[in-house]
Amino acid sequence: MAQNKVTKCICHNKSFVEVRKYAEQHELSSVTELQDDNFCSNSCGLCEPYVEVVLQTGQTEFLPGEPFRKSNK
Repeated sequence: MAQNKVTKCICHNKSFVEVRKYAEQHELSSVTELQDDNFCSNSCGLCEPYVEVVLQTGQTEFLPGEPFRKSNK
């Protein structure tokens, strides 16, 4: 059975592809900068660890909890 992937900030309805493009276009490199622009990750905050990885690596699809597993290694 295939797992659903985490692909967006739900509160702002922005895909991680959109987040990556916005950050690149506006030369933003941190979640805080995206939050200051009210673009993503400043409502429930569940996507924050995913957005951090998007900004660091460009990855835009994740297995649920994937950033947490990487940070614990």
